[in-house]
This record gives sequence, structure tokens and C-alpha cells, in this order.
Amino acid sequence: MKTLLRIYLGCVLLLSTGIGLAGEAREWKTADGSKTIQAEYVSSKDGKVTICRTDDRKNFTIALDTLSQADRDWVAKQLETETEAATKSDKSSPFAKLLTGEWQRTEGHGLSYRIFGARKLRGADEAGYPLVIYLHGRDGDVMTPEQPGEARTFSQEDNYRKRECVIIAPQCPKGASWDGKNSEAVVEIIGDLTKNLSIDKKRIYLTGYSMGGYGTFHLLAQEPRLFAAGVPVSGGGDPNKAESYKNVPVWVFHGAKDPTVNPDQSRKMVEALKKARAEVKYTEYADGDHGIAGRVYADLEMHEWLFKQHR
Repeated sequence: MKTLLRIYLGCVLLLSTGIGLAGEAREWKTADGSKTIQAEYVSSKDGKVTICRTDDRKNFTIALDTLSQADRDWVAKQLETETEAATKSDKSSPFAKLLTGEWQRTEGHGLSYRIFGARKLRGADEAGYPLVIYLHGRDGDVMTPEQPGEARTFSQEDNYRKRECVIIAPQCPKGASWDGKNSEAVVEIIGDLTKNLSIDKKRIYLTGYSMGGYGTFHLLAQEPRLFAAGVPVSGGGDPNKAESYKNVPVWVFHGAKDPTVNPDQSRKMVEALKKARAEVKYTEYADGDHGIAGRVYADLEMHEWLFKQHR
């Protein structure tokens, strides 16, 4: 019993990260029935179950074999239901088959792209999940690596547990940029996903690095009613178009010592957005050069801010 209590306390300390997706609260019991807890089911994998404690909304994960037989049977039934929902969705949408819990490769509207989503999102309810679009920088390759650039930060286990979503990383053709037919293709891919998956149209987020930062500004101006927020990193845009997307929250990042894209490119955009009375945040790393992407996408505050935005 002391061992199970240590598991509980250890998981609370290590994994207490906020509210996950959960159902109705129920009472969970230890295998010997001596301890109980009121919590909501979040997920189950590899012989473990993650639950959200009711009183303080903290998540933690414990081994199924430390719980009562009734709890284990309940989880087994839950997994069966999730599998049935996923199977049903598989038959109705080829896009659903791409949600496997791993980064998959596909294509549409003339662009190859990578997509990530947990398998259980296949049979999600109508409320839907956020959609994150990551635009890579010049000469970036999101198709060959196991995980596509900084888009992987959104799918990392700890981060994803708190902020489940569908993520895509399109591949820009070599020598091209995120405008013209390529930006139109990105919008069409988003349309495909919102029609065929449980996507919350009020929570579509756009971000990009370097050339992708320019692409982020460009697409925000092109489709201001599509996106709930944007995070351009080490990029720039047309200040004259800032008025068109003044209602879209934007958080801009740049390095003060960037020799590739002058930080004035971001500064001018921020000033234009402020002039338009837009909701804009600006972070300039005093010691940062052009390679700040890893630092930005590892910033937990950025992720928390982004997923709080909605149209």
C-alpha cells in the first residue's frame, strides 16, 4: 500500500500539468480497496491510466494493476469504445486514418505535408480540437526527418498531453515561398481537414520560422477570418496590411543580432499592428541571432498563450 501511495504522490508531483480531456468524475479504488479518489478518466496506454483529480484538476498516471478489478474493467470498456469510434471514423474519412499518434506523410492540392494527431481524435465529438499549422524556413525539409522541424514541439508527449490537437507541417517546393499558389494550397488543405476531421474552426493556429515567419504574416493578411492566432518567428511582412488582421492576436519573436533577417522587419510589423490597435506581443532576444526557433518553440508560455486564443 505504501508503494501505491508513493506512486500517487510521485505522479502528482511529476505530471500535475492541468486539465486534460476528461469525462464524468468517478470513484477509483486501489486493488485492496483501502484508498479511493474522485477523478475523471483522461487516457490509457501501455498498462497505465491517466486521470484528472476532481478537487484540484491535476493529472497523474498510475499502473492499471494497482487499481481495483472494477476500475480495470471500466478502463478496458473505455478503450473498446474508443477503438469502435476510431474504426467507424476510419470508414468515413481517409484523413482519419492519418491520425495514428505518429507523424504521417501525405499530400494535397500540390503540396506534400506531414500530419500528427492522436488516434483517439479520429472518433472525436463535434466540439473538435485545435489545428496548428507550422511553416518551415527556406530550404527546410519536413518530409525526410522522422519529426518535422519545430512542429515536433507541439507533438511532444508532455506538451501534447496538455494540449491535444491536430498538427500539420506543409512542405514548400524548393526555391519557392509561402505566397501565391503555395499559400492558397495551405488554405485548401486546412479546408479539407476541417471538413473531414473534428477540428474546432475557432481554434486554428498559424506559426512559422524565417521564411515561414513571412508566410505567417502573409497568410494572416490573406485569410484574417480563418486563424485564431499567429506566431511569426524571425520573419517579416507588409506593414500596410496590418489593418486587415488587427482582430487576430499575434505574438512576434525575433533575435536582436539576427544577421539573416533584420529585426527591423519584425519591429515594423509590430508597430503597424499596434497602430491598428491589434492584440500584439513582441519578444526580442537581446542575445539572439537567426537561430532562435528552438528557443521559441520550447517556450511553454508561448504554447499556453497560443492555445488560449479563439475566434
